[in-house]
Amino acid sequence: MKKRNFAKAMLVVACSASLAACSSSGNNETSEATTAAETTTEAETTTAAETTEAETEAPSGPMELKIGQVEGAAHGDKCFTVATAVVDANDTIIAAYIDEFQFLDAEQEGVPNSEAFVTAGSVAEGQVLGSKRKNDNYYSEMMEKSGATMMISSNFDEIQAFAAGKTIAELEELAGKSSEEVLDAVSSATLVDTPGYLGVIADAAKAAKENESVVYEGDRDNLLLNMDTFAAHGDKCFTVAASLNDGETVILSYIDEFQFLDGEQEGVPNSDAFTEAGSILDGKVLGSKRVNNTYYSENMKNAGATMEIAANFDAIQEFVNGKTLMELEELVAANYVSEEEETEAAADEGGADDRTALEESEGEEADAISGATLADKWGYVAAILNSIG
Repeated sequence: MKKRNFAKAMLVVACSASLAACSSSGNNETSEATTAAETTTEAETTTAAETTEAETEAPSGPMELKIGQVEGAAHGDKCFTVATAVVDANDTIIAAYIDEFQFLDAEQEGVPNSEAFVTAGSVAEGQVLGSKRKNDNYYSEMMEKSGATMMISSNFDEIQAFAAGKTIAELEELAGKSSEEVLDAVSSATLVDTPGYLGVIADAAKAAKENESVVYEGDRDNLLLNMDTFAAHGDKCFTVAASLNDGETVILSYIDEFQFLDGEQEGVPNSDAFTEAGSILDGKVLGSKRVNNTYYSENMKNAGATMEIAANFDAIQEFVNGKTLMELEELVAANYVSEEEETEAAADEGGADDRTALEESEGEEADAISGATLADKWGYVAAILNSIG
C-alpha cells in the first residue's frame, strides 16, 4: 500500500457546498418529512466530533486516509447520485459529499458542454443535464410546491454531516431501515430518501478502501471535501473532480469523467429511464470513463495510446496530492490553456481546433506530471483546483 506523509497537514472533516434537488418540469418526486429540525438553510462545515452521538474529543495523531467515489440511484429513476467519501484505517467516514444530476429544461444551468451534447445528438432538444447543487433554487422551489420547507442543498449538507464520524457498517445498517427510522436518527434532514443517500455514501467509502492512502499528522479541524464539474477535455464530456484540502494544501483528490457512449456500454444508474423519458436519445448512454475504463482505453489504444484512462487519472491525482494551492495555481497558470483560449487562438491563426475525446499524446515533452500521458492533463489539474472553490 502506497503512502505519503505530510507532517503539517491538518486533518479535517468536511461537509460543504450548496446543492440542488431531484425533479424537473412539474413532476417533483422529492418530498420532505415534517420534523422539528427543519431550520437549517445554509451549508455548514461540521467536524466528525460534532456529528457523533457522544460529545467526545476527536482523535489526533497520524491517520491513514483514502478517497473514493461512486454513482448510485438514491432517489427514484429521474436522476443519478454521485457520492465521494474519505475514510480512515478504521473504516470511519471522515468526510462525505453528495450531488445529484437530473435532466432539466434548457433554461436551467447544465453541466459543462451541455450545448455540445445536444448538437451531437446525444441529448434531446430543450433538455440539459444539471447538477442539483448548481440548480438549488430552481429545484428547491419545486420541492416547496410539494410542501418542503428546506432546500435540497441544506438536506444534502445535513446528510453529509451526519455521515462524518460514522463507520461504513453503521451507514449500511441505517441504509437498510425505513425512511421514518432514518429521519428520526438524522433529525436535521427531511428527505424521505435519506436512507438511499446514506447507502451511496457507504458505497463510496467502500470504494475508497481499494485506493491508495496518504498519512497525516495533526487534528481534524480544517479539512474540507468539495466536488464540482469542469470541462477539462474537449466538448464531448464533462469532468467531475473532488478535493480534500485544508485551505492551504490538497490532501487527496479524485477525478472521473462522463461521456455519451454507445448504448452497449455501462451507463450511469437509471440510464434506461433516461432513454425511456426521451432525455437521452436512442443508442446512447452517459457513462463514467472509470467504470468503462477497458472500453474507453481500447479506443484510446487505437489512437496510439499505451496507458489506460484510469491510470492516467490516478497519476494526475498522485501529482496533485500534497501540493499547496499556491503551487497548483502557479502550475495551472503556466501550463493550462482552456478550450475557449485554444479556439480563439486557432481562429486568430485562421485554423481549426480539432480536438477529440480520445486525444492523447505519449510522445510529448516531459513535464512535471511524469506519470500521465493525457494531452489535457493540466486541464484535469485545473478541474481539481476548481473543485476547491
